[in-house]
Amino acid sequence: MSLDVSSAFKHMPAQDKQRLQWAALVLGAVLLWTFNVAPALKTLRDVPPQLAKLDAQTQTLKTLQTQAQALQKSPRLSASDATTLLQQSSRELLGTGAQLTIQGARASLTLTGVSADNLAQFLATARTQSHALPIEAHLQKFTGTGANAKELWRGALILNLPTTGS
Repeated sequence: MSLDVSSAFKHMPAQDKQRLQWAALVLGAVLLWTFNVAPALKTLRDVPPQLAKLDAQTQTLKTLQTQAQALQKSPRLSASDATTLLQQSSRELLGTGAQLTIQGARASLTLTGVSADNLAQFLATARTQSHALPIEAHLQKFTGTGANAKELWRGALILNLPTTGS
C-alpha cells in the first residue's frame, strides 16, 4: 500500500489544505528562527562586550610592550649596582617591615608586615631600577593589630639579580 502525498493533497478538502499550508508555514518560520535568526541575534548581542574586553586586553598588552621596550633600552647594571639599588629601595619603601638578604645573584626578602601598596611599589622599583625579577613568592595577607589595623603582607620573596652588565 503506497501513499502518494501529492495525490492525497489534491484530494483533500480546501479547508484542510489551507490548514496544512499554514502548519507548514509556521513550522518553516520556527525552523528559520531557531537555526538562522536567533543565533545571528545572539552573536550581535554578544559582540560589543567581547570587543570591549578585547580592547582592554589590547591596551594591557600595549602597556606591557612599552614597559618591556623601556626595560630593554635601559642601561645594564653591574651586580653590585643592582644590589645597592635593591637594598636602598627596600629600606625606603618597606622600612622595618622587611629584611633583605643577598646571596650571589639571589635576593631573599622576608616580610613581617608590609602594605600592598608599598610592596607593589618596591617590586616595580626592583624591576625597573635594579633589573631584579621575582622568581618565587610565599606571601600571606593578614590584618594588623592596634594602631596598625589594616591589611598587611608577610612571607618570603626571592628575586633574581642581574649577573652581568657594563
